[in-house]
Amino acid sequence: MSEMARGLILHSPQGVPYRFDPGALCLELVPTGGPGEWARYEVLHHPADLAVWAARSRLTPVPEIDVTSDEVVEAKRLRDALLRMATRQAHGQPLEAADLDVVNELALAPPLVPRLLGASDRRWARPATGRQLLSTVARDAIELFSGPYAHRIRQCATDNCYLLFVDTSRPGRRRWCSMQRCGNVHKVKALRARQAAADDRPAEPEFAAHPDEPRAQDRSAHEGLPEPQLTHRAHLQQAATPATPATSAAPQPTDVSADANAEQPPADNQQPRGLTRDAGWEIGVSKTLPHPPSAVWDFISGDEGIAIWLGPGAELHQEKGAPYETADGTSGEVRGYRPGDRIRLTHRAPGSTRDTTIQVAVSRARAEGKAVLRFHQERLSDANERAHRREHWKQVMADVADALG
Repeated sequence: MSEMARGLILHSPQGVPYRFDPGALCLELVPTGGPGEWARYEVLHHPADLAVWAARSRLTPVPEIDVTSDEVVEAKRLRDALLRMATRQAHGQPLEAADLDVVNELALAPPLVPRLLGASDRRWARPATGRQLLSTVARDAIELFSGPYAHRIRQCATDNCYLLFVDTSRPGRRRWCSMQRCGNVHKVKALRARQAAADDRPAEPEFAAHPDEPRAQDRSAHEGLPEPQLTHRAHLQQAATPATPATSAAPQPTDVSADANAEQPPADNQQPRGLTRDAGWEIGVSKTLPHPPSAVWDFISGDEGIAIWLGPGAELHQEKGAPYETADGTSGEVRGYRPGDRIRLTHRAPGSTRDTTIQVAVSRARAEGKAVLRFHQERLSDANERAHRREHWKQVMADVADALG
């Protein structure tokens, strides 16, 4: 199964581009069209079309291929067989012998042959034909359908989306063709449903410390992060008034169903909670997740995770100063990137003239096999923006936890 460059750029019916990574070379051929109702999506009409597909696939470097009209017909035959095979595999149905025969037949031809011309200089041997290209794709299919990821071939979970992919992520919980498209639509619908349901139930408390999570002061010293501004329930159950005399009315019991983590007003000689001298207004949330740190990091630094906490369309690079921009126009640059540990970047919302700073960090929890995930944002404008971003990061944390399972 080929694992080189990742993803195709597809377009929604409204013309909006999004990145779709099928996870394997053979599955990249499937969205080019198909039989019956899929014929309206056909893009392989001429020999040049197959060459263009090869250039946009995960094959690197771009192969220079001479394609004939007959080879375009064969490409469609292979594509249609792969479509039926992946669909049946995704729904737990046995593969049909006729489709297997197509794949095995085309795999018999010699594939594309790589050549090493020097250090870091890899090319495909010339001449290269369409038949060699199809053999390479067919062999990739044999590797996929007979390999360890065969059970992870899936169809997008959205009811009206039929894109097929193989989930090669470490957690193995990918559900959507792309977080930029179907994943984001689901996220918006879920948020609206929760907001509608919130009118009928008491407000939920903010994230409290998990029993497996290190203490806040330990986290701050170890991670170099400002101490989270979310308060634990136990801190709020201290007596605030002298003991009630025996002759007085009995004290009212504590209402533990209320927001026990609500922030308390500062004393007259203290700064408002969430306002710091160096970073201005800030907010942070953290949560212990039942996954090892490596799995959480792989997700949070991958396309699906980035789409959740930063926004669909963003691509982050590790170089300091590398710019990014999301599909909605949010922009900024990377200030720090330590693989397996944390990402720090600037963040400017669409229409804004000022930057805030966001940091996402992953660390090992005290409990074996678990990780602590933290989001922190500073240089906010005022208490109102802080309150708004607090709700935002709580929702982001819930979405991440849901995606990881």
